[in-house]
Amino acid sequence: MLTRIAFVALAAPMVIFATLLAFPSLDKQWGTFSFHFYVVSAACLMSAFACLILVLSARSMRETRILFLALSFFALGMFFSIHGLTTPGFLLDESSAALQRSPWLSTLVAGFFATMSVVTIPRVIDRVNLRVPEVTFIIAVIIICAYFMATMLYPNWLTDFPTTREWFQHVLTAASVGLLGFAALRYYQAYLFARLPAQLSVAVGLVFLAEAQISLDFGVFWAYSWWMYHGLFLLAFVTVLGGWSYELIRAKDARAIAEGIAMRDALAQLNRGRPADLVTLADQIENHDLETFRHVDRVATFAYAIGSEMGLGAAKLRELVLSAQMHDLGKIGLPPYILRKEDPLTDDEWAQIRQHPAKGFEIMERVSGLGAIARTIRHHHERWDGNGYPDKLTGSDIPLESRIISVADTYDALTSHRPYRPAMTPQGAHDELAAIAGRQLDPDLVAIMIRLIDRGAVKAAHTHETEAEHVHF
Repeated sequence: MLTRIAFVALAAPMVIFATLLAFPSLDKQWGTFSFHFYVVSAACLMSAFACLILVLSARSMRETRILFLALSFFALGMFFSIHGLTTPGFLLDESSAALQRSPWLSTLVAGFFATMSVVTIPRVIDRVNLRVPEVTFIIAVIIICAYFMATMLYPNWLTDFPTTREWFQHVLTAASVGLLGFAALRYYQAYLFARLPAQLSVAVGLVFLAEAQISLDFGVFWAYSWWMYHGLFLLAFVTVLGGWSYELIRAKDARAIAEGIAMRDALAQLNRGRPADLVTLADQIENHDLETFRHVDRVATFAYAIGSEMGLGAAKLRELVLSAQMHDLGKIGLPPYILRKEDPLTDDEWAQIRQHPAKGFEIMERVSGLGAIARTIRHHHERWDGNGYPDKLTGSDIPLESRIISVADTYDALTSHRPYRPAMTPQGAHDELAAIAGRQLDPDLVAIMIRLIDRGAVKAAHTHETEAEHVHF
């Protein structure tokens, strides 16, 4: 539904713009310098606010992709503010090169930084302590501010910059639209995986900026078609801030905005379907949604121990471990407050929790060659007695790998500290597993797990979890 609304909203301005160009009699001259000043100022303020939100909601200054997107908004706001501040009749009495050149540079630089927020960053940057993100952000801010000061002090220093030439305007438009469109596509692809409003709002906002650039290039000066680019700038930031506001209300956590943006890269790794990247993605998902201490790693370890005890082959064990690493993939996008909640969940909150196996299945199913893992993820909350979810499978109809992960997941939940209860001892977990065997869990697999516990082949977590993973017996 949101995707359809977004496509209609994006198509409407271009239909109006094409109509104005096709029927010049409709494209009338309109507007004043005062209106121009206030419209541009409003767009710049919203751009600055978007940048501030990203910086404040980021977990750290090392989140390179968030910083590049913040720089995109910062550069756009600073460059476009020059266009507003140099409006004749305010700080300057006459038109200047700064007034004419700054709009063209604003979308170009914004498109560059937006693209940098979605391209693959060399891994060596993440592996060495060079503080590249922080240094890059500071240097870029200094350069942008220096340009702002120089242009305000010497508004005609860009007189020779050839933005008044039609061929050069078309070149800048092609570059800006290409960069913004590429970045928008990447954020939209991430949205198709995770369905996070923060991702879709950025994608739509970037396309609005690309449409604004087209209006700037081909619109008739001071006519409706030219004013559209000012309106599209405003619309871009209304969309971005509106989407982020919805995310904030839904998640009840400001970090959800930045985390939704950061998840774009993790999901890109998933789309490539490389096993090594999938394990890295599992950690990123865990940090994004649960902030537990290696919960998926422990579940994978327990699942491997059960599989080895059963005599599963190497290929099956590898698939089992990867499924265990990814079993909570569907929790992407769940409001963090639900996962942290110490009080009993409401019916609506439980309904959201129960969606995560099916959502994980839908995400993984899109990755070529990982259909078996997708099926395992879908059924890891089924119960032996048929009272599980999402499909209420019973007994051996539940995939073996799903049943193994369910035992491993339950044992880790029992032996981990939660805000609503202390961790059980291995003996306490041993007794609880025995009590729910044949109802919730496969009794044969429980027997294997109990045997592993008795001989010390598995170790309980006994780590303090900062967020709750509610276990439904």
